[in-house]
Amino acid sequence: MSPKTVWFVAILFFTGLSSLGGYYATSRTLAEPLRKLSMTTPVLVLDRAALVKSLPPEAPPEVIRKAMDEWRQKADQLARAGYLVIDSGMVVAAPWDIYVRSDP
Repeated sequence: MSPKTVWFVAILFFTGLSSLGGYYATSRTLAEPLRKLSMTTPVLVLDRAALVKSLPPEAPPEVIRKAMDEWRQKADQLARAGYLVIDSGMVVAAPWDIYVRSDP
């Protein structure tokens, strides 16, 4: 074998070895955070009480029913996206950023 061939094979070998080492180190570093992330269900809180308070006191039953149907559709849409949706009336304590707010 010529010296150029030996160098070429050595470079290929060490490039492959360093790539495998980098992959192994990255997978070991990310294994725990990815495991924890896969075990955590994202939670959102919908505030039904705020919705009811936003309706006028003299709102006809059709308007109330439509608002509640839209609220339920939003909850179902979030559930299909993978979120656990909780009504705010059942929450004892939660960070403010998990509450779903409606834009006025």
